[in-house]
Amino acid sequence: MKTLQKLTLLMFILIQLIGNSQTKDINIFAEKYNSILKKQNKGIAILVRKNNKTEHISLGNFNLTEHSVFNIGSATKTFTAILILQEMEKGNIKLTDSIGKYLSPIKNVDPSLTIKSLLTHESGLDEVIGENIEKIFYAKKDSLYNINLLNEVEKSNPKLKGKFNYCNTNYFLLGKIIEKVTDQNYFDLLRERIFIPINMKETYPYVHKNINNLATPFYKNKDVTSYIDYRYFANIAYAAGSIASTLSDMEIFYTSLFETEKLLQKETLKLMLESGNKTYGYGIFKFNFNNKNYYGHGGNNIGYAFRNEYNPTTKNLYLIFSNSKSITSKKAITSDLLAYVNDNSISNFKKIDLKKFKKYTGTYLLKEANLTLNIIQENNKMYLVVDAQKVKSELIQKNDKALYDTTVGVILTQIEGDSNSLEFNQNGFKTVISKINSKN
Repeated sequence: MKTLQKLTLLMFILIQLIGNSQTKDINIFAEKYNSILKKQNKGIAILVRKNNKTEHISLGNFNLTEHSVFNIGSATKTFTAILILQEMEKGNIKLTDSIGKYLSPIKNVDPSLTIKSLLTHESGLDEVIGENIEKIFYAKKDSLYNINLLNEVEKSNPKLKGKFNYCNTNYFLLGKIIEKVTDQNYFDLLRERIFIPINMKETYPYVHKNINNLATPFYKNKDVTSYIDYRYFANIAYAAGSIASTLSDMEIFYTSLFETEKLLQKETLKLMLESGNKTYGYGIFKFNFNNKNYYGHGGNNIGYAFRNEYNPTTKNLYLIFSNSKSITSKKAITSDLLAYVNDNSISNFKKIDLKKFKKYTGTYLLKEANLTLNIIQENNKMYLVVDAQKVKSELIQKNDKALYDTTVGVILTQIEGDSNSLEFNQNGFKTVISKINSKN
């Protein structure tokens, strides 16, 4: 009898060890997300550094790796902020300087705005880079790539001045200020002051077609490689989003920034992180998870998306990129990555309890966007279908009361006593959607 009890205890311990090893092994991301990504023809590469060990994994299609080159998009802003802060360290500028001290008058741009207000996105300026971005990317006329975006700035909103309002125009202006102060090209400065000193050998100032190992960019499910033109990234994205890099090189970048003084002095790094507002410092986002501070900067562009978080205390880091403008299941994956770097458990998706959720099939109206959403059942699965956006996304069960959309991260939660409505939650935006037509 004692032998049987010992064997039972041994089996229990083995089961526990196997369960824990699955959570601690980066392959758990393949087990959880591969099928979803492959069905949607999406690709993702992940790099994790925890406990001084670096791991990486390729998910879905396209065999994206830590050496695949992609556009880091708005993560370029951290590089731009570093160049500004380096000039501050040299005594060549003050963050309280007005931009009018360095730049000729620009229509609808208040010359009294400070460099600091640009760094923290508190200028209230009008957004110019995000406007007509598809038209410019697909441009056949050279004139569109060569326009001066600063001539397109419209009047700012005075109510936004002094408040955080993310705007690419701020960093476009900072790039121009750097060039005026140093009398050097912005892209040359990136090479001389950042890429070369910290040995970023797979990083480029802007995307161009001839980069080795460039990840194939997809936009709206189409390969858009043929539309790549360096002028779009160099002239339009510029100091707000031009850089091309790899996960391996971005690991070098973040560890160099936070763990050495090769880029900034310790006091300057502290200023970069602690200044600004709760959301944004100087060229970097702030994030708190389980009372731990994380820093990083994501980026999105046509054909590429990038997310990252670094914890200065543990020195743990995750990096993730996709060769499409958004990362499929971004919210779920990034939440799991934070759990993984903190050695917390990661649970797999639940199979939908059709008896509980089948009654929610039907056509719904998202009033705020004037958008029709359909929840349908096919075989033993449920899908969210948005015809206007050509989206058909599999729904999985998040918990006993909610479904999760695997494409754009929508959470649909039951409302007690109401089978004709659901709570709609996407990236913090919450509303109620109601049926306009039932589907049996």
